[in-house]
Amino acid sequence: MKENVIILGSTGSIGVNTLEVISIHLNKFRVFALAVNSSVENLSIQCQKYNPKYAHVKKEEDAKKLISILKKLNIKTEVLYGIKSLNQLVSLDEVDIVVCAISGSAGLESSISAVKSGKKILLANKESLVMCGSLFMDLAKKNKASILPVDSEHNALHQCFASNKEKFIKKIILTASGGPFLNTNIKEFANITLEQALNHPTWDMGKKITIDSATMMNKGLEIIEAMHLFDLTLGQIDAIIHPQSLIHSMVCYEDGSIISQVSMNDMKIPISYCLGWPERIKSGVDLIDLTKQPPLEFSDVSKEKFPCFYLAKEVAIEGESFSTAMNAANELAVSAFLEKRIKFNDIYKILSEVLMSHKKTKLSSVEEVFAIDEISRNITIEILKKYN
Repeated sequence: MKENVIILGSTGSIGVNTLEVISIHLNKFRVFALAVNSSVENLSIQCQKYNPKYAHVKKEEDAKKLISILKKLNIKTEVLYGIKSLNQLVSLDEVDIVVCAISGSAGLESSISAVKSGKKILLANKESLVMCGSLFMDLAKKNKASILPVDSEHNALHQCFASNKEKFIKKIILTASGGPFLNTNIKEFANITLEQALNHPTWDMGKKITIDSATMMNKGLEIIEAMHLFDLTLGQIDAIIHPQSLIHSMVCYEDGSIISQVSMNDMKIPISYCLGWPERIKSGVDLIDLTKQPPLEFSDVSKEKFPCFYLAKEVAIEGESFSTAMNAANELAVSAFLEKRIKFNDIYKILSEVLMSHKKTKLSSVEEVFAIDEISRNITIEILKKYN
């Protein structure tokens, strides 16, 4: 029996790579549904190739466009739109695997619906755990949903943990490339351009996550994600710079052993691991020839260059609603930078100001998470007005 797969965010980097892996294993997986925000043309091309039962877009006008295109191509895929239908789609009994790759807080509600329906979830949306980690993992446990991390660092940790069921962990180490500004003089940070920030040295990602990598907020979010995903304390999690991006994470055990996962920096590897888990399947990526690789380098994260990373660690200590507020402020601040309304260094300043005004709240429901998110966005919008 083939497993039915839904890909949320099918035209993004994770979605495209997932489809490439599935193409190698059409005897194992069926593309049951594809969902995007508004990339109608790209989605129609994917429907031609994979013939899903359903295709989903956010808005009704985009659904009408897609229906028209598919009708001309004589493709029978049923087109749906709106968040309610998306939540129903991921909850269908026919669905076995849900790839949650919608970027940012926009992906939370559909991820929660998939968890509540007890699916095997390939989680590429780290914001789900940053915004409401404890609630998310409690729901997964209650509904017997399997949460498999697609992020290369957390996926690497999952692979390292698999070698030792009784964890006996001293700490874990997340690696970071250091982004485009690892070797940039701190005096030049005030004049960093958008084009420079989007020029990541090792990974090809979406714009938002690329900026998060440049500020190293991405690594801060990953620390919070790891705390919830693996039930660890902040004191058990470290991060170091590794510009070659070949070692994706490490697990340090109490006996002095360090187990690491090493591979090419290609997202098809963690995706194939999650799709095939608990077995391994082909990813379509070759092994690294270690004799042809540059020397591996490691260094600490500079607090002067990357204050967003350390701000995220402070938020991790506070816990509860602080991470929800930080995520909301970061999404809007990064968006403003992408629109060239603020400078690169302003991202940290805006986050700090939002968090200074935030009052800690214990989160006991998903509705409360969305309420904190909205409040924090409104505060951030008001702060951003000072920069216009």
